[in-house]
Amino acid sequence: MTNDGRGLDHLMEQNDTELDFLSAYGGASDTDDVDGERLLAALHRFLKAGGMACNIKGSSMTFSAGSAVAEENGCRLTFSGQHLPLVESDLRVSGFSGADLNESRSVVSVLLTAWGSEQRRFVERLVEHHQRM
Repeated sequence: MTNDGRGLDHLMEQNDTELDFLSAYGGASDTDDVDGERLLAALHRFLKAGGMACNIKGSSMTFSAGSAVAEENGCRLTFSGQHLPLVESDLRVSGFSGADLNESRSVVSVLLTAWGSEQRRFVERLVEHHQRM
């Protein structure tokens, strides 16, 4: 096997949608080439498809369980609810940055730096939990 300098990062870029399982092993910086506005738009579409009414104004969005704001390095999602179905390890995956779950598990804040299956499952769990409450 020759080493042409591309490595795992290049392979992941080339096959991003097929290699989600590799996120557990790390990879390129989560904030490389991040477009907070695009992440906000994707989150908006996903929440609406899940039946959550959203109000979007410029680079921010509000919904019954929280808010989201496009930032320079991603999209800051804040979600509130009783006994959120999360543990700290849920927040330590590739595509999340600056995550914080308060002690009572009633508020989570995370900077989304990617929009892949991990992020969609995360948001979907929160929406389903909110709808059951």
